[in-house]
Amino acid sequence: MDILGKLEKMRILAFKDNAFSKPASPASWPVLVNPESYAMDYKIEYNTDAAPGNDGTSAKYTRHDPEEFSCDLWFDNTGILDDTPRPDIYSEMDKFRKFLLDIEDETHEPRHFMIIWGKMIFKGRITGLQIQYKLFKSDGTPIRAMATVSFKGSFDDLLRLAKANLLSPDLTHKRVVRAGDTLPNMCEEIYGSTAYVTQIARVNNLAKFRQIPAGTELYFPPFAKV
Repeated sequence: MDILGKLEKMRILAFKDNAFSKPASPASWPVLVNPESYAMDYKIEYNTDAAPGNDGTSAKYTRHDPEEFSCDLWFDNTGILDDTPRPDIYSEMDKFRKFLLDIEDETHEPRHFMIIWGKMIFKGRITGLQIQYKLFKSDGTPIRAMATVSFKGSFDDLLRLAKANLLSPDLTHKRVVRAGDTLPNMCEEIYGSTAYVTQIARVNNLAKFRQIPAGTELYFPPFAKV
């Protein structure tokens, strides 16, 4: 019995738009070897400036910054890792660099990316790429490289405002769906109205909201109550 199951490779998908609906070209990058680890960095900003004449400071909440994702990815042109020899590690790294950093002709901006590995789904934009060449032939030609990539998260404007607490004095609600819960009933409970069902479905990227599986985590932004 295979307890671990089939090996799933990390996928990096590229899109032209922030709605992640228009695939770029190329639309994805085949990750050669899954990273040993990845890091998620979360930050909250506070204003600690003191008022004139006041020596004391108080950390006043400013905003939630988008999360940041980073990992190391390996490249090899010997064929040892995947039985597919490649002629030149330089050309492979140049293709990867263009995939991540090129400007889209249609939008005149860098691409948007979706990184998928198991249950982890991260949406964001590239903020950094560092390439280290690790293994060399006798003449100094590199045959293996490690790319350190970093991305800053992107999220829906409604959810961004909700996390920044700009829509109302109320805090964002995060709820886990229980058996028997419906989106209209949850909206009624939180807002006192079902008027925001469509907006809540959009904030949580729900294609259908008639039957939401128990255990699903939903965000309810602090809209002004109807």
